[in-house]
Amino acid sequence: MAQILFSARHGGVSAGEFGSLNLGDHVGDIALAVENNRKILKSLISQVSPIFMNQVHGNDVVEVNEDSLAPVTADALVTRCAGLPLTVLSADCLPILVKGENIVGAIHAGRKGILNGIIAKAIERIRAISGGELLATIGPAICEKCYEVDLEMYLDAIGREPNLATNPESHCLDLKKAAAEQLNMHNVKVSDLGICTAHDPNYFSYRRDG
Repeated sequence: MAQILFSARHGGVSAGEFGSLNLGDHVGDIALAVENNRKILKSLISQVSPIFMNQVHGNDVVEVNEDSLAPVTADALVTRCAGLPLTVLSADCLPILVKGENIVGAIHAGRKGILNGIIAKAIERIRAISGGELLATIGPAICEKCYEVDLEMYLDAIGREPNLATNPESHCLDLKKAAAEQLNMHNVKVSDLGICTAHDPNYFSYRRDG
């Protein structure tokens, strides 16, 4: 059975605003620190080196195997290779890990990804490979009380995906609800850790810290 792991921001070697287990190599952290943090992650999971994505808020889904060269430019990865860890980076966007019969997937879903259909495309790709039951776990991500956008963006987003809606007064978007509904529409069971990255200082948050 596939296992899942959501790391917090502690336990690494990065300093300052990146303290300490920053795994992102695109945010201005010292490259050697990120490399060492990724080695720490590898030691935690006791597997081969994880496959990282170059995430671009798009809707490309890529199937990978042991010969794939990381990072892979995509916002969702799937693999049928046992023991090959897939990684998604987030600091408010939704990290969604999917497991099924002989297959796993990792999805990066922010506002743009949800509107661009990354979740549906990832599940369709998985179902094309495996017809068994799927379970998706939504990891630490920003909650509906913290993700405020301007009113114009709010109205545009809920017009395209009504499940993002909260209310026009606060004009916050509910990424978790929209993602869960999209997963449910594809007969995927959903579990949500219920952790808000903006509320909890144990996690990185772009909205909270920049």
